[in-house]
Amino acid sequence: MNKDEVLRRLEERLARGEISERTYLDIKARYDAMPEVPPAPEPPAAPEPPTPPVHARHAEHVGHPTRNGDLDNMINDTVEAAMEQVAAAMESASMSAEETSRRMEHVRQRIEAAVSHAGPQVDMGGKRILVRGFGVVEPGDKRVDEFKAAGACRVNGDLLAGEAHMAGSCVVEGRADCDEFHSSGKTEVKGDVQAQEFRASGKTVIGGALRAKEIASSGKLVVGGAVEGEDVAISGAAQVGGKIVATDFNGRGEFKVGDSLEAQDIDLRLDGSSHIPHIRGTDIEIRRETRRGDLVADTIEGEDVYLEATRAGLVRGGTVRIGPLCAIHTVEARELEVHEMSTVKERRTAA
Repeated sequence: MNKDEVLRRLEERLARGEISERTYLDIKARYDAMPEVPPAPEPPAAPEPPTPPVHARHAEHVGHPTRNGDLDNMINDTVEAAMEQVAAAMESASMSAEETSRRMEHVRQRIEAAVSHAGPQVDMGGKRILVRGFGVVEPGDKRVDEFKAAGACRVNGDLLAGEAHMAGSCVVEGRADCDEFHSSGKTEVKGDVQAQEFRASGKTVIGGALRAKEIASSGKLVVGGAVEGEDVAISGAAQVGGKIVATDFNGRGEFKVGDSLEAQDIDLRLDGSSHIPHIRGTDIEIRRETRRGDLVADTIEGEDVYLEATRAGLVRGGTVRIGPLCAIHTVEARELEVHEMSTVKERRTAA
């Protein structure tokens, strides 16, 4: 740092009152007495590397359409990138719905950029279906080992596959029955979805029910029927017409549920206005993730219950702790703690 820069910074600190005028004058006097040091010469710029020549017989291959092997890699890479976003959203307790949407938009742009280099193609050879760019698939009753699509795809009928990987925009006119269902971008299934593993990022719309052993969704999830699984993790926004039934439920964001949420362990972090009529579990923990997070429920029942930013008619449990910003009409509990910033109209001792 040269003398002029040092003196400029000293003057700024003096103006802010961080140093006294005496300190400033003492340091300035010392710098004024120092001889000027000429600036060091600029190092020579590194030479540009030579551009390798393009052999005449390879010039015709520039812009060659993506081969099937390359397309497989492209779909796997783009879907895998989206799944990483899902995992990150599940692990981050502070991620808002807006941040989740931003990440999903980044994945969508990557998908479009990758697909733009490939021409449209539908390959239904053997035990696999491969769609590139834009394609319409008529699978009939055929069950395949693999279904992969990158770009815009429509399945006229049921999607029956061992593994289904979709990146971009995909519509399934029937139901989906897969061992693995992975999607990123915008996906719509008109019927039910049945899978062992369901992972989705972006906007996913399911007309019927969603049933899977493992469910992970990041972005916006709309399900017309029920959601049933063992491990269910949802980040962003969810709208479920029926009930949610799980062993472990982990939710972060905004939730609109038509019926009830039932699970042994419930960890719900509120970001936005949520409405779940009935919540039943063993261990229930509901916390306010952001300042705009709140929950409205008719009944909440569990053994160990902790609530924040919740309005409910009845809360029943063994040990019930009412955290801040709650308004509860009736609490039935063996042990009850109520935060000073919350209200409970009626308290009953559970039998």
